[in-house]
Amino acid sequence: MEKEVKSMPNKVTLEIDRKVLLVIFLAVAGVASFILFSNNEASANPIEEAYNALKTPSAKKLFYDQSEQLTKEVPKRLIELDEKTIGCFGPSKIMQMSALEGNLGGQCCGALKDIESYDLQMQVLEEFIEDHGSIELIPKDPYDITVERAQQLASFDQTVKLSQEQQKIYDAAMQSSHHGGPCCCKCWKWYVMSGLAKELIVGYGWGSEDIAELWDVSSSCGHDEDTNMHKHYRTKERKHAH
Repeated sequence: MEKEVKSMPNKVTLEIDRKVLLVIFLAVAGVASFILFSNNEASANPIEEAYNALKTPSAKKLFYDQSEQLTKEVPKRLIELDEKTIGCFGPSKIMQMSALEGNLGGQCCGALKDIESYDLQMQVLEEFIEDHGSIELIPKDPYDITVERAQQLASFDQTVKLSQEQQKIYDAAMQSSHHGGPCCCKCWKWYVMSGLAKELIVGYGWGSEDIAELWDVSSSCGHDEDTNMHKHYRTKERKHAH
């Protein structure tokens, strides 16, 4: 009888030990699952991380559209362009800006979603500039223009006066350009490209075809109709190849 009494605590202890081990196992498994899930969550959301890192509402809005509601990765260069100073404000605002505010960007009418179209446009614009004497005044990237250059070109729109014959050249360029003018709307970019055109007509003897082509390959409105210009750019590309 005494031996049986002594063996009972051992059974109870063994049962308790089993329960403790089960609790420990479940706890460890839970922690491991949480860590694995957290790691997967972190690695599966670089798109959200990129979105959250953007500092301005306009950049976030553009990224949201480009990523198709945060479901698609956005190329690094497009993210860089989203962070420029963007807006459909007039020339008076840029004349008051400081260079410390950052470069001026395009996309005021819509998001630039096609990186291939952008790359092709930059290639064609580079060739166009080279073919026309590499004039320093012409912005090399219409989606990324320094404040100083924008201010200089916008001032030309007021200070450069066209003769009657020169005005006809400007008007002919308006009629034949893709947007019917220097830009798709009369924002700051319109006056920048208008001033550039006037300076090129007066100071460099440019004709209407060159001005219209410059406006076309320097477009930066960003909307679908503007960014889906592969055929337009390839036409320019073929023209320069001959």
